[in-house]
Amino acid sequence: MTAWLDPERTCSCHFCEPNGADDGCLGWRDNTTGLITDYGCSVVGISSDDDVPAWAYTVGLWHTLGSPEIAMFGLRLPDMQTWLNRLGEQIRSGRPLVPGQPREGVLNGFPLEFRPVHSSWYPRLFGSALNFYQRPPLPIVQAVWPDRTGLFPWQDDCGDNCRADQPWSWVAYEDHAPSIWSDLDAITPWPFPSVGARTPVYTLHRITVEGSPVVGVVHDHNGSWQFLDGGDVAVEDITTIHLHHMLASPPYIREVADLQPGQQAWRNPHGVWRRTRIEAD
Repeated sequence: MTAWLDPERTCSCHFCEPNGADDGCLGWRDNTTGLITDYGCSVVGISSDDDVPAWAYTVGLWHTLGSPEIAMFGLRLPDMQTWLNRLGEQIRSGRPLVPGQPREGVLNGFPLEFRPVHSSWYPRLFGSALNFYQRPPLPIVQAVWPDRTGLFPWQDDCGDNCRADQPWSWVAYEDHAPSIWSDLDAITPWPFPSVGARTPVYTLHRITVEGSPVVGVVHDHNGSWQFLDGGDVAVEDITTIHLHHMLASPPYIREVADLQPGQQAWRNPHGVWRRTRIEAD
């Protein structure tokens, strides 16, 4: 197979296409470009926050070597940065990435597989790379890790965390299955101060399946959250979902994300919330 390597690449980065006196390797320098100048590559890390997993990616491999940039998701940030640097060292030593060919010797005894990232993810995940390269071409591949049994996210019986903590970035953002990654636009910035994105909350099948609007939000004395449509509720109507899914569907609920335990809010037909205290049982 042909390696992911293009020595004759076109590069539009600030070094190759400076935009003026304050640009290029003589003037335009931040932490990322400084590392690329000194070492040929920088690894940018985005810390885990509010249950959104951490991710990391290289910037500079395309400029320096003609290799796609590489991204990893969902593991400890320092580890991912170490492994991405290791991949960069392998590419520099003559071992470029090859489509369809797993890579051993990086992830502590487990193989990595690589998938090309769809460009619809770029502005959501790779801001520093976009800033450095200014415009396409900007190839990025995702290094996908398996679960503890060696199964990858697209394989049957793969572990839940392995699937949930990595986006399928080779699929267009708008076609991605519902997940914390497909909800990024709606849940950023995260509005709930006391709970994370994966907190289970109570709601109704009428809301999650039939599209009934949320008109009531209850933050119970015990800290649990309920999202209601104002209709009668039977036990069989109740379901639980992660809070990030709830927020992504009717994003106006962020207006009452600051409800304290023992408070509720109900939304009138004009979109105005009325907040009240809940009497303790």
